[in-house]
Amino acid sequence: MHKRFALAAVLLLAACSPQSTTGAATSTAAAARFVVNDLGDNDGAIQGCTTMLGRKGAQPGADVFRAGGGDQDAQAFVRIDGALVTLNLTSANVNEQGGTRTFADASHTTQVVEALTTGATHEEADSVEQSGTLTITHNGSTQTIEVEGGTAC
Repeated sequence: MHKRFALAAVLLLAACSPQSTTGAATSTAAAARFVVNDLGDNDGAIQGCTTMLGRKGAQPGADVFRAGGGDQDAQAFVRIDGALVTLNLTSANVNEQGGTRTFADASHTTQVVEALTTGATHEEADSVEQSGTLTITHNGSTQTIEVEGGTAC
């Protein structure tokens, strides 16, 4: 009888012990160090073509990222831990099927890599649907968000 209690105590202790912080657990912990908030209606005034992206499955208009639609001199906005962060385009590799653009803030503490695939085109609205990921690095922590939305002119 005492052996069963001893075995149960050992199993309980093992189950409650901290888990290893290597591999996937490290990236999950690092990702949890900051929160990407939805942008407000007046966050990020962009003139001309605008890329607006929200979390995959979110209500339309719940953008987490807005950027100028160009592949040169585009400005972008993201809200992290409640603070609006202004970013500038640092590199772009895009074509009609999609591509990757990288944005960074002036102090290079925040970087956003936008990797998108172009979907349906809506010529009547001068817009295209897009989906993909935003990989956001802020103060050394990184998280990736699946996004959908598009670019409208």
